[in-house]
Amino acid sequence: MRSTILLLFVISIFFNPCFAQDELATYKRAKSLITYGNYDDAMELLRPYMDANQFGNLSNYASFHFSQAAYQKGSYKLAQSIIGNLVNNAQWPKQDEARYLLALTLFQEGRNFEALQEISKIKSPQIKSQAENASYNFLKNTSVSFLIANLRQFNENKGYVLALKEQMEKQSIMSNDERVIYNQIKSFNLGADQQKNSPVKNQQSLDVALILPFNYSGGKGVKNLEGNNFVFELHQGLIFAAKELKESGLNLNIRTYDTERDLNKVQNILADPFVLQSDVIIGPIYPDESEMVMSFAERNAIPFINPLSNVNDKLQGTSYSYLFRPSVNSLANSIIEFSYKNLMGRRMAIAYSSATRDEQLAKIITEQAGRFGFSIVKNHKVANREILDFFEQIKLKDQEAALVDFVVIVSDDPNTASITLSFMESQNINIPILVMDSWLYFNFANYEMLENQNFYFIGNNPIDFGSENLASFREKFNLENINYPSFNTHLGYELMYWVSETINPFRGFDFRRNLNQNAFTEGRITYGFNFIDSNNNTYVPVFRIGNGYFEIN
Repeated sequence: MRSTILLLFVISIFFNPCFAQDELATYKRAKSLITYGNYDDAMELLRPYMDANQFGNLSNYASFHFSQAAYQKGSYKLAQSIIGNLVNNAQWPKQDEARYLLALTLFQEGRNFEALQEISKIKSPQIKSQAENASYNFLKNTSVSFLIANLRQFNENKGYVLALKEQMEKQSIMSNDERVIYNQIKSFNLGADQQKNSPVKNQQSLDVALILPFNYSGGKGVKNLEGNNFVFELHQGLIFAAKELKESGLNLNIRTYDTERDLNKVQNILADPFVLQSDVIIGPIYPDESEMVMSFAERNAIPFINPLSNVNDKLQGTSYSYLFRPSVNSLANSIIEFSYKNLMGRRMAIAYSSATRDEQLAKIITEQAGRFGFSIVKNHKVANREILDFFEQIKLKDQEAALVDFVVIVSDDPNTASITLSFMESQNINIPILVMDSWLYFNFANYEMLENQNFYFIGNNPIDFGSENLASFREKFNLENINYPSFNTHLGYELMYWVSETINPFRGFDFRRNLNQNAFTEGRITYGFNFIDSNNNTYVPVFRIGNGYFEIN
């Protein structure tokens, strides 16, 4: 994750009942697309709702969400042009949230003074606290001269003061004036009040806080969750593993929190004494909530693990924040290395979806390809049947006339996968196709057909289907739940075992040290992990199906 702050606010909307149901459905879909990282599509869907004459107060919310998407996309000027109207709208109840988002865009452009001015106008204590955390993250590498020069104006911003204190402590020599200022702020700590009240850690137990967005589509409570709720499935695996670990004798304490996709709720969760004394925090998943928890984890020296994401740009420079799965950089490194060592030819085509991970991964592959002598014949975003146009443009049907030696498809979209698999089967093509291992878990995947085609699967914490532990887990889970675990349940199960084997009362609770000592470790039901000097799993096997087995290259 980036060392900057990216925050999405999912705001409760009170809809005018006169709006057509299908119009509201499109609006809700746009909000969902933002959480999935599909910012371009979300912005296009939101544009009509920004018409105040047609949608009244709803247009303000649509404008805010549009600005969020623009911010996430890196279109900071565009976000500012929209959010500026909301900041000046005294009648809008979310004025402070708008001002905070505006400040973030200014920080991203290096306009620190203007960003700090906006933050100083925020009235809500909770939003101000988040803004102060952001101030620290954006200013922690800023020059001492800037911070001292503006200290009088922004001395109430705790994040600003902490950034100045830490920057001054890096200096080997201070002037007399600097020494006077440092003596005034040297005992300052952004989390001092929390730390003062935090309970003493019990070294005889492993305490795990699960902070997860069960209601990622809105709502409260867990009684009415849909059966295919991926967060609930992840949680099932975590709890199932915890039950086994307790039965094996591990003193394990777990507490689960539902963020309800509400940043105010997250703020309250982080004030819970159990979270403050926990050994590790698992979740949240979405960028806005993850940013808040990551800042908390860094301040309080508690490992934070995002259980599902591959996007690591915000993790740069952090000490306690981790991805359970490989980062986009680790995935790209593996794809390039595998292709260089195992595939004939250097002509590559890349197809990718509009999801944030896939766009970033395609970009990194493209940047690295030239250094290994690869040429990118085509690099294109695709969705659904557009993949067929992509194949046509690279002449994939004709083995002899094909413009490429191999293809990389970076997408977890089942529609793209289904169309690709059908195309490959009908055309009997031998050109190597590298795809994400998620394609193996789609219910339409025919392993016999996959074996006959030249598919290679990029491991993203892939399940080891030959594992005895896997067979045991699946049978036990089925007996207890009358159905077999989903893929996300497998991930949750593995994650809890990985955490418990990394830190526990016997090995100690230094997460970073223990990861480095582990070197490469086999997973319980996956192929394994390598976190040496890394905040993500750098072990990314590439494998194919051969003779009825998965063959790792």
